[in-house]
Amino acid sequence: MRTETGHRRGKGRSTIRTDRIEKTKQFLREQLQSDIEDWGWQYRYEHSLRVAAVGKKIAEAEGFDAEHMVIGCLLHDVGYGICRSHEDHANHGALSERVARPFLMELGMDKKTVEAICYGILTHTMPDDQLLRPCTPFEATIVDADNIDRFGPLRASHAHGQKELLKKRPDEIVSICDKVINGYTGYKALPFGTKTAKGMWCEALDEEIRFYTRLKKQMLDVV
Repeated sequence: MRTETGHRRGKGRSTIRTDRIEKTKQFLREQLQSDIEDWGWQYRYEHSLRVAAVGKKIAEAEGFDAEHMVIGCLLHDVGYGICRSHEDHANHGALSERVARPFLMELGMDKKTVEAICYGILTHTMPDDQLLRPCTPFEATIVDADNIDRFGPLRASHAHGQKELLKKRPDEIVSICDKVINGYTGYKALPFGTKTAKGMWCEALDEEIRFYTRLKKQMLDVV
């Protein structure tokens, strides 16, 4: 289980300091400039903005500190700037935590907040059986927001544009659709830190399932 009970603020009581948000965005842009992955630093930066937007919605719905959540989500991939190998990319959560920690301290965050944000960043690339301890709902939201964006419309449009499908027979596409639908249906059982995140996750998966269900139906009509 990824989460345990964590501290919540009263809903609507969180004040966002836009100066710290903007400083975090600038820091993220600077760090990602040397990102060498195929998707490029611009994609990684915009992905982080989208994750932060998801995290903000969850934080506001669940009563977490929205500013802290936005900053944590913005920094969750900041370590990509120092990745130089496939192994680094696989472990970018640990690298991101390393880069984010001193920056968070420079922002004037208290120690408890720094630790919570860093643990959320660290664990977003770790399987559950490697966690040092269960994540709090706040920490898990950094992981959850990242996963939700992966199944958002932009990434879905990239997945749906797989040109190799055009080269396959209808029955092969049906088989692929079945595999994807079953996989996405199974993903619904994954644990999330909050009900809000769980609902957003299932909504994103349902969009994917609807697409592949339509594609399967079209291919069955052909078969």
